[in-house]
Amino acid sequence: MLLLVLWGTMPLFSQPQNVASEETVLQNDPIVEMLDSLITLNNVIRFNNQSSYGSGVTAGKASVPEYSDEIYTQRIEKIYSPIPLVYNKEVKRYIDLYAYHRRELTSRVLGLSNLYFPLFEEILDKEGLPLEFKYLSVVESALNPVAVSRVGATGLWQFMYNTGKMYDLKINSYYDERRDPVKASYAACKYFKDMYAIYGDWLLVIAAYNCGPGNVNKAIKRSGGKKDFWSIARFLPAETRGYVPAFIAVTYVMNYSSEHQIFPIAPAYNYFEVDTVAIDGGISLRKISDAIDLPLDVVTYLNPIYKRGVIPDTEKSNYLRLPVSKVGAFIATEQTLYDPVSAPSEPQITLVSDIGSSLQADSGALSEDDNSEISADGKYKLIRKKVKKNYTVKSGDNLSILSKRFNCSVTELKSWNKLHSTSILKGQRLNYYSQVTVKVPITNVEMAAKVDSGPLQIAKSSDPADTTIDSPVVLAKAVPPPNQQEIIYHMVQKGDTLWNIAQRYEGATVEQIMKINRINSITNLKPGTKLKVKVNG
Repeated sequence: MLLLVLWGTMPLFSQPQNVASEETVLQNDPIVEMLDSLITLNNVIRFNNQSSYGSGVTAGKASVPEYSDEIYTQRIEKIYSPIPLVYNKEVKRYIDLYAYHRRELTSRVLGLSNLYFPLFEEILDKEGLPLEFKYLSVVESALNPVAVSRVGATGLWQFMYNTGKMYDLKINSYYDERRDPVKASYAACKYFKDMYAIYGDWLLVIAAYNCGPGNVNKAIKRSGGKKDFWSIARFLPAETRGYVPAFIAVTYVMNYSSEHQIFPIAPAYNYFEVDTVAIDGGISLRKISDAIDLPLDVVTYLNPIYKRGVIPDTEKSNYLRLPVSKVGAFIATEQTLYDPVSAPSEPQITLVSDIGSSLQADSGALSEDDNSEISADGKYKLIRKKVKKNYTVKSGDNLSILSKRFNCSVTELKSWNKLHSTSILKGQRLNYYSQVTVKVPITNVEMAAKVDSGPLQIAKSSDPADTTIDSPVVLAKAVPPPNQQEIIYHMVQKGDTLWNIAQRYEGATVEQIMKINRINSITNLKPGTKLKVKVNG
């Protein structure tokens, strides 16, 4: 008897049966498509090319252990959850997906869970929901924050456009809150609660999350009024019939990954190494990247909500997620990074330093007739610059009081905010402009002044945020304004998506690429296809 028990618990190192036929079926599975989207997310690949952590390295398929149905059943029963988890052949099919067919990608998901799961757990616990719902995000998006399904569902929690609007997720040309890990998670929790109030069964809540309550209600009616997922499954859409088993399979694999020789690959940052900073004006992610010496794709990845690489200047504060180690550097330079009061009227120039670095500047700011001063130590020239800020009107405020506080006139306040009267309301957001001081090494100014004019211009800047303080300036040459765009051609490579193509080119967006190439679907790009891409000049 003891020998039989021991034999039943020992893993058999062999691949699952019918591998070829299973791979064929998986090719058309939307759940598999979400998992495969990790392949083309450049920064996830870069994050995960680092060494793995944990107790081992994910083994190849040749060493994959396979267990008996009894072992799977026992393990799933040990996952204590209010959600009823069961084992059957459909669940086994998705266990094979995550533990065998896509085990390398599962190791990436395990690593990325260290960035997202602590946040999900905190929100789920606050909302009084089962913590196992965090695994639903793996089924939905494979923890790819910019994942887009074949029908347009977007983000970690894969909200459709109208459903996102229904749950107060704001979507416009510049940002999409379906991609915001915090706001989308709260919206998902609201949905879970609404559906549980209707069905009183967590598996039906999960089914409704995939196909909507209308389809669940039809299935219940066709089953004769039964309100159990497994009883109504045959009346549900085909994708939903696999969706709930996939959730159970992910829950199993994430809890028993080491038993299948799958180990997480460390992302560049985990949840506790990333912090949030409030932003009170318009600012580009590229400026942030340059100012804090953090690759642009990392800044973009940590802030997937912003669709065009720009944090827009809105009536409310926006948020920026950065590594904790970079927050101090950002705060130190924040006021110099906001967009200038008006666009430059003259062509930009590129300053080329003697150490090979380059930076953008506008003509005029370092002119000798400005209000600059020399620092006490004589090493720096102090440049005054206006930056745009926001203020929320409080009780008792009026334009006269605020104009004195902001050192401007009532007329200017009305003009900046397009006000037709002096009436303002509590909670209203007002724009105003404030002076900030930045330091430029005096040696740089003197060196730039010695450069002969002509084909090469004297290096001057109206945006000190774009000036490298420690790099001595040598020469400057004219380049086109950034708002001028030109069309280039991109040859589609294997693994390319419209999203990662847009990320490679300054000024490009997915919507823009689709429009100028007359593309109706964001999927199925064929390698070798030549796409037009509009980029900044």
